[in-house]
Amino acid sequence: MAINTFAEKALKFLSVLDEVYALQSKTANLDNAALTQSFVGTNKIKLPKISVDGAGNYDRDAGYAQGGVSVSYEEHTLKYDRGRKFRIDVVDDDESAFALFRQVTLQYVRTREIPEIDAIRFMEIYNAASRSGSLGTVVEKDLTSSDKALALFDAAEKTLNEKEVPEEGRVLYCTNDFYEMLKNTDAISRRLDVNGNNGDINRRVAMLDGITPIIKVPQVRFYSKVKLLDGTSESEKKGGYEVVNATTGENAVVGTKDINFIYANRDVLRGVVKRNVSKIVTPEQNQSADAYDVFYRIHHDLIVRDNETAAIYVHTKKTAHAAGA
Repeated sequence: MAINTFAEKALKFLSVLDEVYALQSKTANLDNAALTQSFVGTNKIKLPKISVDGAGNYDRDAGYAQGGVSVSYEEHTLKYDRGRKFRIDVVDDDESAFALFRQVTLQYVRTREIPEIDAIRFMEIYNAASRSGSLGTVVEKDLTSSDKALALFDAAEKTLNEKEVPEEGRVLYCTNDFYEMLKNTDAISRRLDVNGNNGDINRRVAMLDGITPIIKVPQVRFYSKVKLLDGTSESEKKGGYEVVNATTGENAVVGTKDINFIYANRDVLRGVVKRNVSKIVTPEQNQSADAYDVFYRIHHDLIVRDNETAAIYVHTKKTAHAAGA
């Protein structure tokens, strides 16, 4: 059956937005489809936290030592419920209106939604590593030209190894500054091969120690804390997030620090994203304008269980943002 109306096309276009998000988000690899399904129809679930006793001596007469199993539940509620209403004026017909809607939503997802989701997730990873009772590691150090990026990574790797974090599934998120330091370190012996066909020189460092993919993150998404703007208050109408207020130059969040890199086991960082065009008001129904009103909403979070925080190592700058910085 052909898809003809604006509303039908807009709903169908969600799959394209999902693809854009998957390609351009730095944290799309953390999305947990199975966990997302658990939140269908609800914004709150309980996840089991299990503890078991270790082995005991086997006795030929008494047999096995009785072991204990402790099961408790952590309740998780999706924290971030964000959205916008877009107004698409009637141009000529549904096709023209949809073409405009497509440009608007693509611009919104690329330049607003994706950076915000990434920034929130990195903040949540930092929060998990630094929360009360956390087994995670947070290291604060302002990087200088004398710092050796590989040595900093080795310290992170050793920390996770000592905590018996599985090596399989680890990932390194880092700033472009840290990546440049890593790429130019003199501690790595390398050979540069120039492709004979086109003369390309490949200097990329895509993976460390064979199992750790490197994902470069723009610093503007990589903070210990960010402030989410409500989109309605006089000073927050632009929406999105910020670290320093663009108008006053003052800190939006007290004590926020730039993150240099995050080294963690990806399996403990569970991303949940629920995106939908929740409502479309057609021009015929619209009482205030000759236009389509499209209500766009995303519900999301990043969940780290209390007993899995040991798998997170966060390296931040020591100096917090000053006013106007």
